[in-house]
Amino acid sequence: MNKSRIVLVCMALVLTLALLITLVGCGGGKTTTTPTGTTTGATTTATKTPTATKTPTATKTPTATKTPTSTSSSGNTLSDIFGGGKNLGDVKFNSVMTSSQLPQAQTSTMYYQNFGTTGWKSRTETSQEGATSIYLVDYSAQTAYMWTQGETIAYKMDFSQFAASNPTANADQIHPTHEGTTTIDGHPCDIWQWTDQGTTTKSWIWTAKSFPVRMESTTSGVTTTIEYKNIEFSTQSPALFQLPAGVTVTTFPSFSP
Repeated sequence: MNKSRIVLVCMALVLTLALLITLVGCGGGKTTTTPTGTTTGATTTATKTPTATKTPTATKTPTATKTPTSTSSSGNTLSDIFGGGKNLGDVKFNSVMTSSQLPQAQTSTMYYQNFGTTGWKSRTETSQEGATSIYLVDYSAQTAYMWTQGETIAYKMDFSQFAASNPTANADQIHPTHEGTTTIDGHPCDIWQWTDQGTTTKSWIWTAKSFPVRMESTTSGVTTTIEYKNIEFSTQSPALFQLPAGVTVTTFPSFSP
């Protein structure tokens, strides 16, 4: 994988995390960084670059039925509309991310453990041309691993750098505007919008679950949209969030997105 492809892959992951951190960190709580190391076998200084993958074509967005509602502020905080840190348990869903910073839509399958808490873990899978790229994220440790299924080397990325700019740090002080209601994929949703730290976010929240069905985030004129589909709340195996035995961890190649 050449440098431009590395930047593209990491940009997609960072954009996904930037929006999803808003969803699952609203309960607050201190995070700690786990010392650098590997739990999957002997260390190595290998610098092999993961296999390049092709981003799939975007799927068509289902038509939403919107109920007109007058725009108004409410007493709800950002933390409130996302469940106030309530543990929604484990969940699996598909996500489709589009942005002018990406040449094509990024389609992935995502698994979460303890969604809605600061102790969440996630697994993101993107498959193209017979290769499956996997990202394992541990939010409390602020770390992530990137691995191509079938290979013996995984790449570690340190996400402690995002702690200082966590968009949920002041979630209890942000009061979103209620923009109306709608139904997407059969899920009755409330539409909320807010602006914080120069970023305007609009979110379609499944009312019964305090779970997003769609999000749009605009910063400096660039809009990133994530749609959440085939949402399934069910227990996920802990093994999904770990690298398999025999995979060696090395530092991700240096780059600047």
